[in-house]
Amino acid sequence: MNFEKLMAIKTDDGRNNEILGKYLYYSFPKLIIDREQLKEICTQLNFPIAVREKTSIVDAFRSATGDIHDRIVEKDNGAVNIYRIYCRDNKRVDADTISRELIEETLDGNTNQYCKLANIYLDKTTELVHVSDVNYYSGRDVHKYCDKAKELFLLYQDCISNRQIETIAEKYVDSMGSIKISARGHHFFVPKNQMHKVELLEDFMEELNRTNLYKPIEKTYYNSISINSMYVADEEKQRQKMATEFYIDIGKQIRDYQEKIDHLIRSGSESQVILNRWLLKVQSLEQKKYDYENILKQNLYGMDEEFDLLKTLCSEYKIRVNGAHLSKSA
Repeated sequence: MNFEKLMAIKTDDGRNNEILGKYLYYSFPKLIIDREQLKEICTQLNFPIAVREKTSIVDAFRSATGDIHDRIVEKDNGAVNIYRIYCRDNKRVDADTISRELIEETLDGNTNQYCKLANIYLDKTTELVHVSDVNYYSGRDVHKYCDKAKELFLLYQDCISNRQIETIAEKYVDSMGSIKISARGHHFFVPKNQMHKVELLEDFMEELNRTNLYKPIEKTYYNSISINSMYVADEEKQRQKMATEFYIDIGKQIRDYQEKIDHLIRSGSESQVILNRWLLKVQSLEQKKYDYENILKQNLYGMDEEFDLLKTLCSEYKIRVNGAHLSKSA
């Protein structure tokens, strides 16, 4: 999609009748945000998303060692040598130990060479990170990387990383009745009646930039969240573009719902609670279709067949659950 063609209006007046909505996009650098600070940000901004409690030590260890990345370029007699340093999994030793191997990879035109620098492992009983088998002959400052892993491990136990931040952002964007634009990354169309919520997301992202604790080993110029939005003109051409994006986005959701409900039926699920949850999700999705028909001023018939199949699966699941309850009460 040519995004320049979407920004047809430059105005600060969100009530302008010529506006269809906003094209919103954002991207994340590496983030480590203190959990208590994030809760405080959400409270101060009245940002309506709950923050998950403490991270497990296993997740903290994997995140910490996964963040160890370095790229080294050296010249030797006019030849350029490129090395990458990172962690990879080891074979599991026992139930109480998780080990990762710090390695140096030498890039080569034919076959890359690998040199073990150390083992970094987590003792789950003591909740401590240790280092063993250090290669002192490698010429690298191995302890610099191991110390960084220990430092990050302590941070991650009390912090939120990218995966959770992305989930928080996506939940909020979804609450605006948005549809995902079929482009790589985080691109959305937010309808006109929900545009006022975009400003809160921008404020939230700015606070995350201010509190980001991540300090990379390698040099980088990309260390802040980028977020922007542009008005989309309410004209026939733009409505057709958004209709296409609607079909792509909603189509993915419908097929995902179909597969999950079909799995519940095949697995013999008889839970009334799960059934009620899925009936609400399908009802919400259908309501979104009606809303977008009003927003885009057209009937969106293209997904009717997929919706009908989804409703049929819901009906089948409902019959199964109701039948199971009747048999138990008999």
